[in-house]
Order: sequence, then C-alpha cells, then structure tokens
Amino acid sequence: MIRIKHFLSATVLAASLCSSANVWSSTGADVKAAMGPLRDTLLTMLKNPDKRGPEQQKAVKDSANKVSQLVGELKVPAEKNAVASELKTVWGEFNKIREEKVVPAILSGNTAEAEKLANGEQKQRLMKIIQLCDQLK
Repeated sequence: MIRIKHFLSATVLAASLCSSANVWSSTGADVKAAMGPLRDTLLTMLKNPDKRGPEQQKAVKDSANKVSQLVGELKVPAEKNAVASELKTVWGEFNKIREEKVVPAILSGNTAEAEKLANGEQKQRLMKIIQLCDQLK
C-alpha cells in the first residue's frame, strides 16, 4: 500500500513538472537564429519562379510563425524590457510588410518590387532586429 502511495505521489509530481515545462520562453539568440531560415525561405521563393507553389508558401509562412512565436515568448531581464519591446515592434512591422507586400508581389510575378522591398526597407528592419537581438544577450 505504501508503494502505491509513493508511486502515485511520484506520478503526480512528474505530471506537474511536465505541465509546467509547457511554459516556454525564448531569448534574443533564439529569435536571431530563426531569422536566417526566415529570410532564406523568402529569398528562395523570390529567386526561383518554380518555387512559388503551396509548399514554399507554407515554408515562408511557417518560418514567420516560428519567429512570431519566439518573439511572443521572449523573456528578458527587467532592464532589457525596452529593447524587447522595440524588437517586438520592429518584428511586427517587418512581418506585416512581408505578408502584405513582399509575398504578394512575388506571387503576382512583380519580382522587381519584391526585390526592392526585400533589399531595401526590409533589409534595414532585418538588421535592426538582429542588432536588438544582440543587445538582449
């Protein structure tokens, strides 16, 4: 009987630890690491007309969702809250332009406009995101 009580206590403890592990957090380094694949998926679509189908579109969307998730789960010391807040704002702008302007330009065949955005204002935002991630170290 005692063994059953210990087993049940251990099981309850293990279950509570597992459920608390579902509360994830991310760092600036995690966000920075996810920015490479994010840019790669988009540039693949931009540079390769044969890679604009549903599979690549999903890869582009999934990479953005990953960064959004990491930015949303970002945990920083209190003294770096302003940097994290700025990162969230810049990421929001970057992602909005990507979804509303860059990807639609690519899919409509307007690669010149997409390249102009990707290599202009979006590249500046990307560099700012990386800089902010580095400040969160």
